[in-house]
Amino acid sequence: MSIDTIAAAAAFILIGLGFFSIFLPVAPSIPVIWLGMFVYAFSRNFAVIDRVFMAIVSLIAIATIFLDYTLYRFGVQKFRAGLWEVLGAILGFVVGSFFAPLVAYLIGPVIGAIAFGTLRGRDQIYSWRTGNTTVVAFMGGTIVKLVAALTIIGLFILRLRGKL
Repeated sequence: MSIDTIAAAAAFILIGLGFFSIFLPVAPSIPVIWLGMFVYAFSRNFAVIDRVFMAIVSLIAIATIFLDYTLYRFGVQKFRAGLWEVLGAILGFVVGSFFAPLVAYLIGPVIGAIAFGTLRGRDQIYSWRTGNTTVVAFMGGTIVKLVAALTIIGLFILRLRGKL
C-alpha cells in the first residue's frame, strides 16, 4: 500500500468520524472534518484540493465554530446557567446516549441540569429552565454543524469529481 493510499484512507476516516461526531455536543466535529480534508489535500500536494479551496473550507469551518459557540453561550447566559448546570447537561447527554438517541438529546440534559442545579442549591424550576435551554442550545448547535458539514463535504465531493 502506498503512502498516498494510506493518507487518503486516513483523510476519509477523519471526515467520517467528524461527521458522525456532530451529534455529540462536546466533540470537535467540524475541525476533524477540516483536518481530514487537509490531510487529503496535503497528501496530494494540493493538486485537486488546492489552497484556495482549503481557504474557503477554513472560512466556513471557522464561521461554524464561532456561530456554534456564540449561540450556545447566548442560550446558556440567557438563563444564567452556571458551570454545574452545563456539566450536568453534558453528563446527562452522555448517560442518556447509552439508552437511546432521543433520551440523549431531550431527556438526559434536562435531568442532568436539574440534578446538578439542585445539588448546587438552585430551585427546581430554575434548573428545569436551564435544562431546557441547554437542550435547545445543543440542538441548535447540532443543526448549525450539520448544515456546515454537509456543505463542506458536498463541496469536497464535487471538487473530487471535477464538478467544481
